[in-house]
Amino acid sequence: MQPPFAAQFDWETIGPLKMGLGPIVEVALFHRDTRTLLLTDTLVSVPFTPPAVLDLDPYPLLFHARDRADEPLIDTPENRQRGWHRIALFAFFFQPSALDVPTLTQALKDAQNAPDRSRQAYFGLYPFCWAADWQASFEALHGSGRPFVAPVLQTLIFNRDRTTVKTWVEAVTQWQFERVIPCHLEAPIDMGPTELKAAFDFLAPNHPPGDRPLPAIEFEFLQALDAGLVRRGITPPAERHTQ
Repeated sequence: MQPPFAAQFDWETIGPLKMGLGPIVEVALFHRDTRTLLLTDTLVSVPFTPPAVLDLDPYPLLFHARDRADEPLIDTPENRQRGWHRIALFAFFFQPSALDVPTLTQALKDAQNAPDRSRQAYFGLYPFCWAADWQASFEALHGSGRPFVAPVLQTLIFNRDRTTVKTWVEAVTQWQFERVIPCHLEAPIDMGPTELKAAFDFLAPNHPPGDRPLPAIEFEFLQALDAGLVRRGITPPAERHTQ
């Protein structure tokens, strides 16, 4: 039985990929009339400015814009942008290379001087220390808006079944799309099959973790997390590279 959208769209599915914790599935839809590719999580482009939805509650942006627990939250466009850049680094790398986590003792001590020790402010806790050059990490992530496959997918999911993902990429890049609309962050993205295929270079044999726009150092925490999950038998090991 054909789905109701079959007259307008072509589609290709990744998976289900067996992850131990449950299967992962991704569907790509190609809208023929507009030459538009629709994706869920496969590809993203990180905007330089905070997404407009965050204007509804800028508190998280202002919280992360600070450098110390005793700094007040000051609402300015610059601080909103600064907070967004740091939140984006957390979201994609979990523990970016420019971040140092102080001891719990030090964090509790610093919290005593926090101007706001409410529940919303995590009782004054701010357990983050950012390196002076942390902005360079965001610049690499942003990459002038270039699309990429999220590091979590590269390190923890798509490498579990490289063969299946490669087959999906080959099928999707047969469509002559001119733009991509992901479900998250920046959209639409002007790009075609060649650019999409390039975003999956990490699946190639002998390709090191990370690439020029996403430095290998940013993958270290995710690789350690991956190793721990495999060691405990929670997730299967990554599929070996094949030529």
